[in-house]
Amino acid sequence: MFEPTTLPVMNNLTITDTRVTQKMDLVVPCCNPPEGWVLQMASDYHQLCQLMPDTVIRLILVNDGSVRNVTPLHLQQLRAHIPDVRIIDHPVNRGKGYAVRLGVAVADAPYLVCTDFDFPFGVEAVKLAYEQLLRGSDIVAGTRGDQYVKLLPPTRKIITRVNRLMNRYLLQLPVADAQAGLKAFNSRGRCEFLSTNINGFLYDSEFVSRAGRNKTLNIRTIPIVCRPDIRFSEFKSTTLVREFFNFMGILIKR
Repeated sequence: MFEPTTLPVMNNLTITDTRVTQKMDLVVPCCNPPEGWVLQMASDYHQLCQLMPDTVIRLILVNDGSVRNVTPLHLQQLRAHIPDVRIIDHPVNRGKGYAVRLGVAVADAPYLVCTDFDFPFGVEAVKLAYEQLLRGSDIVAGTRGDQYVKLLPPTRKIITRVNRLMNRYLLQLPVADAQAGLKAFNSRGRCEFLSTNINGFLYDSEFVSRAGRNKTLNIRTIPIVCRPDIRFSEFKSTTLVREFFNFMGILIKR
């Protein structure tokens, strides 16, 4: 969208300043966030807007069946801090993949960035991913290095290392660290993303696997670093079993 701005007349000549305003949708899934999440999210969002003054950023929050800390009052407070926020309040928890697809499905901006509700890699990572899209990438995936693995609890550390090996050698993904909670894509990447079916955490692997088979897509990675105050949760055994079968489903389809 072009917004013409008339500048002062100099020597009987009127100069028109034409600036390009880009649009980006920011899709954020949310399930049982900690107390104080509204103020933190509002702070991160406004910081991101300051970093990207020439981009109109719409936040799309998807509440995935939270049973605590997401009440009508919380959502009202979020709207007060971010008036243009789009909130999808889904009453039943269906999984992170399902929640992100809900947000992506209602997005209409030419560029989308998906990240976790606590912006675990900071707002600068969102800006970097968006800039890669502007340079012509169809899909941008954040990759966490060894710094991330060192921060993990022991059990999750093992799970992450095994998952990366399986992604690289079994699925042969173009991005070994497919589960990093930062993905960005344009309209072409959006179509590929909406073709995924996994509702759990391995929706990322399914997406990257599908995108990797589409040789017309330009896929890029960016290094991302965790915020020092990031919180990690432990996976339940039932979750691990479910995601194992999801992984086998991805492997069979290759």
